[in-house]
Amino acid sequence: MKKKLLYTLFIALIPLGFTSCDMNLMPPGSVYPDNALQTIDDAKKLRDGFYVAFRGATTGSVNYLQDLGTDLYHATVGFGNRGGTQYFWQTTADDPDAKSFWANRYYYIANTNFFIEKANLVNKSEWSAENIATLKLWKGEAFFFRAFYHWQLADKYCLAYSEANKGTYGVPYMKRYEATSDASKYPSRGTLEDTYKNILEDLDSAAAYITTEGTPKSTRITVDALNAFRARIALYHGDYQQAVDLASALVNSGKYQLTSTPEAFNAIWTDTDASQSEDIVQLFVSYEKGEMPNNNNYGFIGYDGNAKKYQYVDYLPEQWLIDIYPEKDIRFGTYFKEVKVEISSYDPGIAYIFYKYVGDQTLKTPGSANNSERVAPKPFRIAEVHLILAEAYYRLGQAAKAQDALTALRAKRIPGYTPGSTSDLLEEIRIERIRELIGEGSYVTDLKRFGKDVERKDAVNPALIYMPGTYQDYHVSANDPKFLWPIPKEEIDANPNIKNEQNPGY
Repeated sequence: MKKKLLYTLFIALIPLGFTSCDMNLMPPGSVYPDNALQTIDDAKKLRDGFYVAFRGATTGSVNYLQDLGTDLYHATVGFGNRGGTQYFWQTTADDPDAKSFWANRYYYIANTNFFIEKANLVNKSEWSAENIATLKLWKGEAFFFRAFYHWQLADKYCLAYSEANKGTYGVPYMKRYEATSDASKYPSRGTLEDTYKNILEDLDSAAAYITTEGTPKSTRITVDALNAFRARIALYHGDYQQAVDLASALVNSGKYQLTSTPEAFNAIWTDTDASQSEDIVQLFVSYEKGEMPNNNNYGFIGYDGNAKKYQYVDYLPEQWLIDIYPEKDIRFGTYFKEVKVEISSYDPGIAYIFYKYVGDQTLKTPGSANNSERVAPKPFRIAEVHLILAEAYYRLGQAAKAQDALTALRAKRIPGYTPGSTSDLLEEIRIERIRELIGEGSYVTDLKRFGKDVERKDAVNPALIYMPGTYQDYHVSANDPKFLWPIPKEEIDANPNIKNEQNPGY
């Protein structure tokens, strides 16, 4: 019997076994849906689980997997087909990555729905006023996470939002915790417009409850984090004035200062405890407490600490990516490193590797000779807010203000920078998004939003890449259906209401 992925049960609520012949008795220590949220301590445990999930959903392969199929990287001669499905554009409806992403997000969403419903129903007659206020705050966070995960799904499985696309398929928007085997109750995908409408409603609900003031490197969702995400959604949704209002308020608050030295910028990515203040959110991580982020690397570095060689490099940045960074750009030395790549029996060669996620050494296993490649997740950074502001101003026809917002970022990243004339300011903004946000999950989103083809170009070292004659000049049209991931086949088979709603090309 096929299981529907949408209705994956809350693992914390599933008892491990019965200890009595009376099936009506609860095993000692079991947690059931009806009693899972009775006290503020119960709520805290569930809320802590939200942040564990959020950390996993904002670091690791979620940030870079689709990038492997674009023109950012070439696969090396030793890549062993790791990431090959993406690189060769061979995704199918049985793709395990697309299936896992879908199932995990709906699992997280089910948890938020459970929390919201139980928070509304729990008897609070004996709760203190402080605990009632705390529960409201945490309910606001649940609304935020529900919006965030539905947006992640729309980002992977739907077209970019536009007037032309708003009537195309969205994703099933789940607002109730309802585990059921009644297929007639399973949701359809609805439209992309429906999906964004629900995301915006959830963010409004979150705003009604979230009151935590933002501070740099917050480990929890704050008012500023919420507004950073709302600004992103407003930009993607085409509400450019809303994007300007939210982004300018964050920039003008002065709380989040852009870094301007190579040392301080490098510390953002290599030192969890650095005093820099750029991050609006930096999620909590700790090796000692077992609060570890996912590995951020996909064979971009491939360093063998025992052999002291870069011999397991799977992907190399393309030459054009290296070339778009101006001389003295403080980001370049953190994001890229020129090394000797020595892959198996192939002749060694000099090449730049993608080095942004070399990792915080305090997150490295003691005694390990290799890089940690683990970085505290930074889902919201003020640098992105500057870029949102620049693009939103441009799309409102306010080119001078767009240029000022772009210059504010560039002046911090490029010593001695002075703005020059440009014939295509929007393209300049797009390129600056690549320079700043490379490896953070926005590149494919931007290709879809800007209608750009994938055009692989020259390799940094053709001798090191896989089949350069075929894949060095590989081209994928912007309207290729496989820019979207497929709805998992199991989901299509199990849900009669989306039987005919698979994405084209699958």
